[in-house]
Amino acid sequence: MSSNNKIIQDLIFFYVKENYKKHLVDNNMESIPDEEIHDVINTIYISKKKHLRGFLKDSLKKIQKEEYIGDLIINNICYEIFNDDELCKHRLYTEIKIFQDTKK
Repeated sequence: MSSNNKIIQDLIFFYVKENYKKHLVDNNMESIPDEEIHDVINTIYISKKKHLRGFLKDSLKKIQKEEYIGDLIINNICYEIFNDDELCKHRLYTEIKIFQDTKK
């Protein structure tokens, strides 16, 4: 995995984790019930998809400074990542489920 891909993966996981925590706080929850995880992911994923692109660009500009790979490359990477929404949502489900199971 290239250095850029690893940074982007780490940023996406950070973003998802922070939105997960915010959802728990906003809804006064310890965890999301298993039967509601898919619904929560659908809501958050759809509403935050565009914001995530901006977050990635801004974060990479700060991290990479003069070495920034450029908006065009970021747009292409985002296109590849978001090309299969069902795969992305399934991955998010898996990550949240694992995270919640390890907290118990």
